[in-house]
Amino acid sequence: MAATTLENYPTQEAARMRLAKLELPEPVMAVVEQPDGMLAGGSLVESARALVKAGLAEDAVSVLAQSLSRRGAAWWACRVARLEAGGSPTPKELRALEAAEAWVRQPEQLKAYAAQDASNVAGLANPSGCAALAAFLAGESIAPPHLDPLPPLPHLAGMAAAGAVKLAAARRAPAEPKQELLRLIDAGFTISSGTDTWEGS
Repeated sequence: MAATTLENYPTQEAARMRLAKLELPEPVMAVVEQPDGMLAGGSLVESARALVKAGLAEDAVSVLAQSLSRRGAAWWACRVARLEAGGSPTPKELRALEAAEAWVRQPEQLKAYAAQDASNVAGLANPSGCAALAAFLAGESIAPPHLDPLPPLPHLAGMAAAGAVKLAAARRAPAEPKQELLRLIDAGFTISSGTDTWEGS
C-alpha cells in the first residue's frame, strides 16, 4: 500500500476547524477562505499554493504542514533538517534528526519517546530538534510511558514541522531566507503529492 502523506479531512468544515488552530491573521484568511466559506482551491494544499502566489510564504508553510498527515509533516521536517547534514549540525542535532527519521520510518511509540528525548537534548532552536518534536507529537501518546495514553492534539505535529522548515530557511540562507523558504515549500508539495515518501528513502 502506498504511503499516505495527506491528512484525511472528510469535510471542508473539518479542514477549516484545523486551520482555525493556527490563528492566522485576517489578510492571510482573506486569501485562504473564499466568500462562500470554501477553502481556496477546495483543500488545505491548494490554500497553501494560493498563499505562496500571494507572497505569504511563511503562512503557506503553516497551512501546508496541516494539510499533511502527521507522519507526512514529520517527514517534511526530517527532509529539511537533513539538508543541514551537509552543513554544520552539532552531534546533538544529528541524533535528534536520526531519532525523528527512525520514528517516521517505523512509527512505534517507543521511537516517539526516543525522539522526544533527543529533541529535549538538541533544543528547538534548530530544525533537527523541531523535527524530533514533530515525530513525538505525531505519535500515539504524549503522556509518560507509565501513564495511560494521552493522544496529542492533531495540529501540534504540523506546527512543530512548520517550525523546522522556517528555521531551516533562516539558517541555510540568512541573507535570502525567503528564497530558501520557497525551495523548502516545494519539497513539502512534493511530499503532499506522494512523490517523496519515507518508503523511497
